[in-house]
Amino acid sequence: MAMLTLMPDVGRPRSGPLIDGLVLGIDLGGTKTAAILVDDDDHVLGRAVGVTDRHSPVAGIISVARTALSQVEGATERLRAVGVGVPGDVDAASGTVRMAVNLDARDLPLGQLLREGLGVPCFVEHDARAAAAWLADRDGDGLDLAYLAVGTGISAGIVLGGRLLSGDNGLAGEVGHCIADPDGPECPCGLRGCLEAVAAGPAVARAARAELDGGALSELNGAHLTAEAVYAAAGRGDALALRVTTAAGASIARAVRALALTYGVRRVIIGGGPTRAGAAFSDPLMWHLDQERAASPLVRRAVPDMVELLPANADATAWGAVTVARIGLEQGTVATPGRRVGPLT
Repeated sequence: MAMLTLMPDVGRPRSGPLIDGLVLGIDLGGTKTAAILVDDDDHVLGRAVGVTDRHSPVAGIISVARTALSQVEGATERLRAVGVGVPGDVDAASGTVRMAVNLDARDLPLGQLLREGLGVPCFVEHDARAAAAWLADRDGDGLDLAYLAVGTGISAGIVLGGRLLSGDNGLAGEVGHCIADPDGPECPCGLRGCLEAVAAGPAVARAARAELDGGALSELNGAHLTAEAVYAAAGRGDALALRVTTAAGASIARAVRALALTYGVRRVIIGGGPTRAGAAFSDPLMWHLDQERAASPLVRRAVPDMVELLPANADATAWGAVTVARIGLEQGTVATPGRRVGPLT
């Protein structure tokens, strides 16, 4: 039987490079932009959150960054670097966001613009890869891992042999744009039925809305439909919400299987907004994994016995951005292929 475990919170000190000074870690998501300001002992000194402006993300990032800095006297003078985790096709070496379909961004020189706006080096990395680098650094056990981020979109970050994997095309881990349902809804990437189009947060809300528009009865009638509301209703036993979240869980379970079979990892860690729903999110996912493991000896051997769920307040991408900035300061670049991450440096 597959088991779910809740990973411990952030309190454990990292074991990676020590940087004297403050570092800003920024999570640029499709819905919100969040920042944490940390010192070299991993104390969080400032936090800020703002709504992401899809058409002008740089101004939004700078505003959120300055809000976090304003919470600590003299923070601007002590700031050493900024790290940013961004969804989509990211050229970490140049700090350019080639394409982010959930941000309406193409060929955006984000690193350069933030360096000019904030006056310190800025290091940019794919959001799920940044989070995976943080997890590898934080846990320091040397094990291969895959981090599956479920939010506005879905993507994965993979660490193999202590190396952060991005691939020759920089798109390793973009499992959210693998087809889950050929007849499914259109995805912002241009295809139909992508995993994130059927199982990400907005997809869960859309699926519930489609059922309601079709006349299905639910406590969600008249509610402001969000993934959070749907998962909450599922937790209370609402039949419509359970159908929708069970279907999403099945798709995410297949993604976990694909990651285990493709990369041979024994650790799969899941985080992101919908995971805050706890059992309403994890129960259908784990049920489907159990069914697949029971049906196939190959899957039983490949898929980990234990899938780890990050706590709701983990801020994985923001901490990943901090990790990327620290590695960038130490190595003179970000955690690109061929460069080790965390304690294996």
